[in-house]
Amino acid sequence: MRGSEEASARLLFYFREGSPIADQTLEYFKNELMYSSERQQIIKRWQGFMGQDGNLSIDGLFDDLSELNESEHLFIRQAFYLLVIISVAWAYLNRNAPEYLNLELDELLAGRPFVELGLSNLAPVDCPPGLGLGMGGRTKIFIEILSAAANVDYESCSQDLFQPFYESLFSAKVRHRLGEHYTPQWLVVHILDTIDYGREKGETLLDPACGSGAFLIEAWHRKIAVSKDSKQEWPSVVGMDINPLAVLAAKVNYLVASRYQWEQGQQLLEIPVYLRDIVLNQDEGLFSDLSKNKENQKFDFVAGNPPWINWESLSKEYRQATLNVWQRYGLFAHSGMDTILGKGKKDFSTLMTLVSADEYLKPHGKLAFIITQTVFKSGGAAEGFRSFSLPGGIGLKVLLAEDLSDIKPFTSASNRTAILYLEKDSLTEYPIPYRYWTRLPETGSRPHEDSFRHLIAEPVNREDKRSPWLTYGRGCRDSLSKIIGGSPDYIAREGANTGGANGILWVEILERPEAGLVKIRNLYNSSRRGVSAVEWIIEENLVYPLLKGADVTRWKAEPSAHLILTQDPVSRRGISLPIMARNYPRTFKYLQHFEEQLSNRAAYRRYFKDTDPFYSMFNVGKYTLADIKTVWQRFGRRMKAAVVHGETKTVIPQETHTMIACKSIEEAWYLTGILNSLPIEYAVSSFSMVGGKSFAGPNLLSSVKIPLYTGSSSQNRIIEAARQVASGHLPDIYLAWEVAEYYGLTSPEFNEMKKGWEEIGLESL
Repeated sequence: MRGSEEASARLLFYFREGSPIADQTLEYFKNELMYSSERQQIIKRWQGFMGQDGNLSIDGLFDDLSELNESEHLFIRQAFYLLVIISVAWAYLNRNAPEYLNLELDELLAGRPFVELGLSNLAPVDCPPGLGLGMGGRTKIFIEILSAAANVDYESCSQDLFQPFYESLFSAKVRHRLGEHYTPQWLVVHILDTIDYGREKGETLLDPACGSGAFLIEAWHRKIAVSKDSKQEWPSVVGMDINPLAVLAAKVNYLVASRYQWEQGQQLLEIPVYLRDIVLNQDEGLFSDLSKNKENQKFDFVAGNPPWINWESLSKEYRQATLNVWQRYGLFAHSGMDTILGKGKKDFSTLMTLVSADEYLKPHGKLAFIITQTVFKSGGAAEGFRSFSLPGGIGLKVLLAEDLSDIKPFTSASNRTAILYLEKDSLTEYPIPYRYWTRLPETGSRPHEDSFRHLIAEPVNREDKRSPWLTYGRGCRDSLSKIIGGSPDYIAREGANTGGANGILWVEILERPEAGLVKIRNLYNSSRRGVSAVEWIIEENLVYPLLKGADVTRWKAEPSAHLILTQDPVSRRGISLPIMARNYPRTFKYLQHFEEQLSNRAAYRRYFKDTDPFYSMFNVGKYTLADIKTVWQRFGRRMKAAVVHGETKTVIPQETHTMIACKSIEEAWYLTGILNSLPIEYAVSSFSMVGGKSFAGPNLLSSVKIPLYTGSSSQNRIIEAARQVASGHLPDIYLAWEVAEYYGLTSPEFNEMKKGWEEIGLESL
């Protein structure tokens, strides 16, 4: 094993968490920190260096907080990571000079030895001397790390040196919170292939969220293939990142990938990788030395993997600081309660995409970003982004979108991966090509045509180009147009939501000691926070059968628990305290036992007043108490609808289900049959996020036409077919044909839809 694999593997061997060097260093850092009289000041200075006092919330990153807090745990790992990177840089530059060990750490951190080797900006800017721990000299730990770094062969390295080491040092939980997901090399190669980068000399490329430099490394691999003078090409490959450790790692990877060699008498060079927050500092100059002309800061290609961070995960200070930028690019399409209730859930990658295209892409330049697939399919949160326009009326043309959400290319992330390809100064014209990936490429190879299916995408509402995308197979648009629309005669709702009190309000009935009373035990394990298990005798009036997540399947719904329904469906608040105390005294005593936990629910404190009953719930109205409903799971990959009829008492679905209150059993069977049929399932899979949490939410009815039930003969045939399929007496295709005929689909249209259904791999699920 040689080259890049050997180099990264050797670094991992020496420095991974659990190795002798790592254990010794982390323990040393921990002790120095714990017994320092400037413990808080050390962390504050480090956070200033890292920029962590303005970007992300780090609460809950580490499980063991017995001796160090969150910030301190993060500090000792980051300081160790920096120490390794700076040592690798020096070892690489002095790989032919054994006397390199004769220096002090603070010399490297200040950058003077690097300047002597022709590099003006390799050292980390404003790093605290001695890493803040007073180890700025030739300590034993520093010399051991330098010596280990010298035992690595960096020649012919073409991959990221630091990825395996970093992933061993920082858990998937930490990397996810920080929005850091290393891009697999095959995916980098595929993206640069798709935008045709690297075919000609002089092409310029920027990665504005470069991390440790995966795209820069591959860009250099291509540069070297077409250019003999790598130093002349340095200004054409540029990286930026907001994380100083990522910038430092990317600079070292840049040196190795470009085969940097110091030559006697050469001019001082600046590594074109910069510490930069492009969102907050987009109007400042890019280069410190190489260019003062802003037009020269534009690039032929912008490519990368920007951080996937939800708006809610940003610190309050950073949200406030960047709010005007979000607004400038039209990413706050909603306000007020819409934003509070979830329509404001926005991903930072959308802002990065628009800022990058606006500030750094040349006219008719191409941008390729790895982003979340939700920006194509979600509702209000991504509407502004799907305008695909920049301030001043500059258009962005979507060239191609790729959906990788099913194959999960990032092993440490469950995010719904997608790739968006844009061209600046052109308008998006629908439909656009949409690749739906079905399998990962073989190790070490480029993806083949059979890795994905070729679909088409366009707004589900052709009159609103900001509406979620409809993705479908060729030949299916005419059939879908007969189904896509709206259902004004029906309103879908989410099930009852306890607002974080499942472990208190979800119960099992142990016995019925006397008429009107039940002995219950709370389902304490259903709560994310610790809830004590208790048994209590309460009034039966407020206890209803409960449909939990797995209780609803195709055609079948069987409650597995009970719910204490504490909500007044008219006032949409908890039953008033006087009425609860007078009419349900035993239940009231039970609720008072958990009053502190119920009052401290984040959802309760956010949406209700202190004067509202502390047991108030959400998503409960008169419709919740309808005896007959059609209910389906709103999470998942398939429609799973069932008829629910509370023969003795109303059955209540939890909020992970969607429901429609029905006037009759026949209407419920009609709706259930429609929803479980192949034509409707295909339509739903075309505009929803298959496998996601909003796969089949209440907004489904805004995109699917379901005519009002009137008892017509065609509707009654659907009812009969649904009952026969549900009982196992007929195959699904029988119902599919009845629904297809109901919607006026021709045989060729239905067959194309069936073929498309099979192509996206949902037939057997």
